[in-house]
Amino acid sequence: MSYRKGSSLLHRMGAGVKLAILLLLSLAAFFPGPELRSIVIISGIAFVLIVLSIAAGIGPAALLRGSGPLLFIVLAVFAVQGLEFSPLGFNASGLLEALVFCARIAAAFSAASLFFSVTSSGEIRKSLSGIETALHIEKLKLSLHISLMLGFLKGFFEIWEDLNLAWKSRGGKKNLACLVKLVPIAMERMMTRAAETAAALEARGSSL
Repeated sequence: MSYRKGSSLLHRMGAGVKLAILLLLSLAAFFPGPELRSIVIISGIAFVLIVLSIAAGIGPAALLRGSGPLLFIVLAVFAVQGLEFSPLGFNASGLLEALVFCARIAAAFSAASLFFSVTSSGEIRKSLSGIETALHIEKLKLSLHISLMLGFLKGFFEIWEDLNLAWKSRGGKKNLACLVKLVPIAMERMMTRAAETAAALEARGSSL
């Protein structure tokens, strides 16, 4: 989910417009309704993301990079819910619901991945600063807070992707042991990054 330099139309588009598209696609992915309607909506979102990713020179497959553990956790939760102990068995009635929910997560994840791939942190903050000025709410420093929040999300998935690649290179498999070992390391690195960011802001005279 790191920024990739480019000169495509999507790269040149205003950060505010791209952020609005991200929010609309993410909200549409979780639009409530029957499974069939949800599948149709998610299919439409997937088509839009595929077209946009190709236009940006990124490729659809890159949008889901790093999403495996997240989808694994979702499926694991539904699998545990489906277990029946008296008598011992498995209730598969919620399987379709689980798959649709995973598709929703994948669509929202892909939309965010595309957004961060074509939008730098500086562009995000500049666009939000313009909105602050127009609304005369500069004192709230929403542009700083939101850009830091979005940067935090992007940073987490960048760290997770690096850890996941290192895990695979050492022969590790995508299972529960992967989550148990990598999640604490990811949290430690995120806390270190947060401390470094806070120190940099303090050095520049920014006050949160």
